[in-house]
Amino acid sequence: MHRTLVASILVAIALASAPAEAEEIGECRFDSATLTFAGTQLEQATCLLRKIELLAVRTPQPLPPVIARLMTEGGAPTLAQRDAALAAFAEPYRSYARDNAALPISQTEEGLPALYFVIHDTSTPFYENAPFPRRLNDDPQVNSFAPYMDQTFAERPVAHIFLNRHGQIWAGHDFVEGWRATKLESRVVGPRARGRFVHIETVQPRRYLPGSSSRAQTEGPKPGFTKAQYRMLAALYVYASARAGRWLIPAQHNTVDAGIPQAHDDPQNFELGDFGRELERLLKAK
Repeated sequence: MHRTLVASILVAIALASAPAEAEEIGECRFDSATLTFAGTQLEQATCLLRKIELLAVRTPQPLPPVIARLMTEGGAPTLAQRDAALAAFAEPYRSYARDNAALPISQTEEGLPALYFVIHDTSTPFYENAPFPRRLNDDPQVNSFAPYMDQTFAERPVAHIFLNRHGQIWAGHDFVEGWRATKLESRVVGPRARGRFVHIETVQPRRYLPGSSSRAQTEGPKPGFTKAQYRMLAALYVYASARAGRWLIPAQHNTVDAGIPQAHDDPQNFELGDFGRELERLLKAK
């Protein structure tokens, strides 16, 4: 065989066998090879916890000191901190979580463990142009888990955890199960990303913005979250991190998908400082 032809074949083989260059996806630059956002844990959290304003406008905001410290120092929750989180849960979730506390966290098909704790809001019930109920936080329809359990929205629950405005918790999937609840996972990266994220749906209703008739232009109530929801979010974060054996990187649905067309705009009216204060209080409890 001619020497030039042999050389051409060898070059073609080398190019075909070389790994494809990793793609960076979205504003926080998710690496499709490592399934990790760009930067240190602190830099990732800073991008993923930007403030989400109406119409999904994202603005920078400082991290609460407790989150900055956990992202910088690393490590994992202590056994006492995990137990404080378990004690904070209401029944029946407390018993469920305690029974599953020794189970591992989810992992991807390639063996990469869960790394991100993603906060969502349900954006339901949807009131169209009607006002929110006067006693919103105590409204039975708002706080019911039934729509998330009875296949109203999907054949299977769309997230690991559902958290209503009373602070009650229902587990759609245990944290050991890899699941997907963002466009990044389901439409861009695909099944490889399943297991890298755990998903928390907080109950928050929506209505159209004045003059709008598009589900892309809606508003939630203010305040968007109750004190009980922030308290349980903190406990869930500590508990899931204990299962992971490391502090997970907190994130939000919209910022995970930022830069992907038709990204959802949740969680609306999420006050990062309130979450940080509840987390700080819980970590000092033990």
